[in-house]
Amino acid sequence: MSIHTKFLRGKNGIVFIGLNATGEAVQCGSVFCTRVHFWKILKDAGFINEYTKDNSQTFPFEHMAPDVFISGEKSNYPDGLGFTDIVDDNAIIERNSKNVRVLSTHLDSLKKRLIEAKPDKIVLLGKRVAEEFLKMDNTLKVAWANRRTKDNEEVYRYLGNTDILGREVKVYVVPFPETSPIAEKHKYYKSVLEL
Repeated sequence: MSIHTKFLRGKNGIVFIGLNATGEAVQCGSVFCTRVHFWKILKDAGFINEYTKDNSQTFPFEHMAPDVFISGEKSNYPDGLGFTDIVDDNAIIERNSKNVRVLSTHLDSLKKRLIEAKPDKIVLLGKRVAEEFLKMDNTLKVAWANRRTKDNEEVYRYLGNTDILGREVKVYVVPFPETSPIAEKHKYYKSVLEL
């Protein structure tokens, strides 16, 4: 099963969307499998119970995604969490997002995956993901363009509702967990649970 669909197999009340899977992610069949940043943010924001076995040991991160996104064992969100990427091609494993080319076929595939997942909320991980996703929604594209300021923190929060999936879905933009210089990223993620 593709890494781009396997984490949409559980309940998907909230779906996080990244740009593309890294080589490590494709190899181990998981997401955010080499660093703690994403899991720590989810814990600090209240999405998951823990990312450590006890006070001294961390879980192998490649095992976190199934427990959070498929079984929901580590999730605090009763309607379930899901994850997918815009680019669903396992050959595009570029780490630098500037080098990733998003095609209309990727957006079509993403839309189909989201229609099947039936999320109530979509969380776009970073500005690049927001800009690509918003190619599908002119109303939110205008809201996004009006929000862009020199203050990076202003772009991160609830963006608005979309009906591109055939029903109303809330859309949020949050800082990318690993490379964004924004402090206290978990506060932006936590706002997804509050609204």
